Amino acid sequence: MGSDERFLELAEDSISSLDGYFSISEDDQGVHLSVYSPQGAGQSVKVPQIIENLVERGISKLDNALLIRVVKEALGTPVKVADKPVEVEPDIQILVARDRMEAALQVNLPKGCRPVLIDDIMNKIKPTGIVYGIDAEAIESAIARPGSTVVCAKGLRPIDGVNAYITYHIDLENKGRPAELDDGRVDFKNLNMFTTVLKDELLAEKIPPTSGTAGMDILGNEVPAKPGRDILLPIGKNVYAVDGLKVHAGQSGQLVVLNNKVNVVPVIEVKGDVDLSTGNIEFVGNVMIQGSVQTGFTVKAEGNVDIAGNVSGGIVEGKNVIVRMGVQGMHRGHIKAAENVIAKYIENAKVYAGKDVIISDVVLHSRVSAVKRVIVEERRGLIVGGQISAGEEIRAKTIGTASATNTDIEVGVNPQMREEYQELRKEVRKIEFNLEQTQKALSILKSINLNSLPPEKREMLLKLTKAQFHLIGQIEAMRNRVAEIELVFEEMRYGRIKVSDTVYPGVKLVIGTLVKPVRDPIKYAAFFAEDGEIKTGSYK
Repeated sequence: MGSDERFLELAEDSISSLDGYFSISEDDQGVHLSVYSPQGAGQSVKVPQIIENLVERGISKLDNALLIRVVKEALGTPVKVADKPVEVEPDIQILVARDRMEAALQVNLPKGCRPVLIDDIMNKIKPTGIVYGIDAEAIESAIARPGSTVVCAKGLRPIDGVNAYITYHIDLENKGRPAELDDGRVDFKNLNMFTTVLKDELLAEKIPPTSGTAGMDILGNEVPAKPGRDILLPIGKNVYAVDGLKVHAGQSGQLVVLNNKVNVVPVIEVKGDVDLSTGNIEFVGNVMIQGSVQTGFTVKAEGNVDIAGNVSGGIVEGKNVIVRMGVQGMHRGHIKAAENVIAKYIENAKVYAGKDVIISDVVLHSRVSAVKRVIVEERRGLIVGGQISAGEEIRAKTIGTASATNTDIEVGVNPQMREEYQELRKEVRKIEFNLEQTQKALSILKSINLNSLPPEKREMLLKLTKAQFHLIGQIEAMRNRVAEIELVFEEMRYGRIKVSDTVYPGVKLVIGTLVKPVRDPIKYAAFFAEDGEIKTGSYK
């Protein structure tokens, strides 16, 4: 038998054994079923197959007896087995936010539902009154992802006005900072301590508030902007206003900004000592003392304090504190400056400066702390005993003595910033916990069908959503501040201790968390942190 004959025989066998089949058609009269009988040994159509197909088409009301008869007869002619199914409409939900600045859209497609069109959604939106900010892409996204919730319309939020603010026409930053020579030393002859202004000089100016720009909600209503807040002119003592916007000096004198007011005040000048004849002094401006501050007396100033003599067991606080002779603490007094402390010597005293401590002769058995630098380089330039700490740098000619006096020298230390850092990290953890709880609550609410949510739960959903973004914003701001502080800490790691003559045994050097006890005298050296240890380099 040839191959062609064999092929024809196989084809004949396959034709003589064909399974039965059925087809379902729909027209305006109803649903029609056609059943075809099998050929030869082929399998007949089964009723469950037909029922399953009809149910998938959304036809559930069936006459089983009729189906059985049509299958049994298998005539191949259409027989009406059901009415045309009613097409299920899509479920379109639109929720307008309470502030009418956005609307949420959810499209649900029940079983047997017809396809949803953009026109269906637009027809649903129209009765809500939404006319502004409709997002066509969001609507298409809702159609493509049935059951998801999208924001289908957004209003234009108003831009609030800018608050009024004060700009100063004088330099408040660098006034009171001692002049520094090219080699880094301080020029004690040019201390530049006081902010002096002349009569009629322009001191400050108010920039008026702005009204802002109105927005629009999704219903087409204008949303007014919140105008910027106005502020009063910072009128203090001995100043006057021009055009209600500018502040001028009413007399020549020292400028003091106190409680957000600009004042021009004379300097308090004490001809002799601060003692029983004067009592304690507290003043909003600058204080000049031609004598000394005696034991147990206090001088506190919002401005600078300039003392021609000594401080002997007294308390002196000010913006910058200059003691032309020196400070004898007697284990009871202290010096505290918001910016700089400048003195000839310090002995048995506590001294703190928000910027630099600059000593021209010696520091003996004292606790000295500066946010930036401690400099002891003039005359003897000696530090012996006590604890000296600075955020950035400590410079001296000699530290310690040949008799190994215990002396602690620390750089890379800023207790105030460290405390802020710890508080911030604690607060971040607290807010992160609140955010986690908020997000869990949102998850629970979103898992419930939006249509079945009662009004109070919908309101809770909106509030929790807003709270979530608020908490995220708080965390981001705090993390940014933490990163700033960590950057400062990182920079402090590069703090240096510099000795132009000798550092003796008995001295303990600390840079950040690293410690280095001095075992042998070291000359003309700079100490810095590198690769997890304190290293020694050349003074230059």
